[in-house]
Amino acid sequence: MKTRIITLSLVFMMLLLVISLSPFTPKSVSAHISKVFGNYTVEVGWANEPAFTGQMNSIQVTVKKDNVDNGTAIVDALTNMQISVKYGTVSKQLDFVPSDEVLGLYSSPLIPTRVGSYNVVMKGTVEGQNIDTEYALDDVGSSDTINFPQTSDTSSNMGQIGTIINQLTSDIEDAKSSANSAAQSVANVGKSFQEVKDTTDRLYMISMAGIGIGVAGIVIAVFAISRKGEKI
Repeated sequence: MKTRIITLSLVFMMLLLVISLSPFTPKSVSAHISKVFGNYTVEVGWANEPAFTGQMNSIQVTVKKDNVDNGTAIVDALTNMQISVKYGTVSKQLDFVPSDEVLGLYSSPLIPTRVGSYNVVMKGTVEGQNIDTEYALDDVGSSDTINFPQTSDTSSNMGQIGTIINQLTSDIEDAKSSANSAAQSVANVGKSFQEVKDTTDRLYMISMAGIGIGVAGIVIAVFAISRKGEKI
């Protein structure tokens, strides 16, 4: 009986060991990424993971001396840091506020609007330590996977139509502005042409007056000479 109990105990212990080493065992995994810069560790990630489009979230940055778990929190660590989030070729400057509960933790609210990869770009210094790096955040998924009930196709189409109408309205306003600018340019050209014409007319009148005076002078001179000849 005693031998049987010992055997069952050994089997139970082996099962526990297999389960603990099994790749299917649920584990708590943090998707935050940590990087070391000199004596400082900077950790970046989404506050709510996984992140979905249209859902309120925030980007978290933790800065500590030594390691993140039990290192020393840095007060105003991001004062001399320029941090932005990048999606493709589009980027946005982020403003971070310190956490009231966790020292060394800073958050910047963000609602991701597109599915895909987002990167955090950091440039600056922390207590003189230079930092110039980029973090790849976990990909943002579509909120359709968690929405219930699903939005109707009609609503989706109406949203797309609204976007198209807004774009067309913007294009019309741009075209109107361009037309006004062109009309103003034509008016300026017409005004300049009229000024040139007026100047030319004045010069013509002056020249004609000069010619008239010259002709009159010649006539008077000829008349004077002829009168003189008659007296002789």
